[in-house]
Amino acid sequence: AIAAEAAPRVGGFTEQGLASTAWAFATAGHAAPALLDAIAAEVALRVGEFNEQNLASTAWAFATAGHAAPALLDAIAAEAVPRVGRFKPQELSNTA
Repeated sequence: AIAAEAAPRVGGFTEQGLASTAWAFATAGHAAPALLDAIAAEVALRVGEFNEQNLASTAWAFATAGHAAPALLDAIAAEAVPRVGRFKPQELSNTA
C-alpha cells in the first residue's frame, strides 16, 4: 500500500528521500517494482543534485533489490566517476 501511494509522488521527494526510500524497500526485501521504476526515473533526471552518499545508497539499493535499472546505474556511474575522490570508502564500495 505504501509503495503504491509513494510511486506517483516521488517527484516531490528530496534526493535523500529518494535514496532512503529505495534503501528501505531493498533492506526490507519488499518487492516494489512500480515504486523502484518511479524512483529510477526521478533519480536519473536529478542525479547531478545527489551527494556521494545518496548516489552510493541508491546504487546499493537497486543492486540489493535485484531491480534492473540500467539507465539509472549508467547515470550514477557517469556522475560518480568525476567525483570518485570525494567518496568515502564505504560509499565507494557500495557503488561497485
